[in-house]
Amino acid sequence: MQSRAARTREQILDATLALLARGGPGAVTHRAVAAEAGVSVGATTYHFETKVDLVEAAYRRHLETVRERAEGLAGGPLPFAESRDPARLSAGLARYLEQGVRVDREGSLATFELSLERARDPALRRRLKRWKQVSDDYATEAIAALGSERPEDDATLLICALNGLRLEWLAEGERSRFAERIPALAERLAGLLRRA
Repeated sequence: MQSRAARTREQILDATLALLARGGPGAVTHRAVAAEAGVSVGATTYHFETKVDLVEAAYRRHLETVRERAEGLAGGPLPFAESRDPARLSAGLARYLEQGVRVDREGSLATFELSLERARDPALRRRLKRWKQVSDDYATEAIAALGSERPEDDATLLICALNGLRLEWLAEGERSRFAERIPALAERLAGLLRRA
């Protein structure tokens, strides 16, 4: 069972992600996070001294959640390692995209907001770089397990493709024509991965 301090910390991180998703980094202040989380401002500053500390911790936790979700969908630590079967790989990619839009819409929106903020703020970019690198390394390892001759390049392409598909699906809406095309698009992406 989590301690009270750990539960408060989790509430603060949940609130930070919610604010990022709704209003971007500009919406994140200690006061706004405290109100969203239902805790005192003192609790937010106790756990996270600065706004950047709040954002970094929320981003890190979100990336860990995404990795756990990918592993859960794959039934193991490397989501693509055992997926040389085209249908299985395609279905796994479609499920991953669906999770990012339907199950973790808020986390996906927050991630895209942070990506834009990283483009504008070099200091934030430096702070978040190591956590993004952990995510990139994980994808590279998974692609290498498929037998890619250039796993780092192929992982970058996969991440960009998945992010683009997820962003477009979020923008178009869950029940849009685009959403209906996700299985076919995932199948095409799986085909490209198999040839990599």
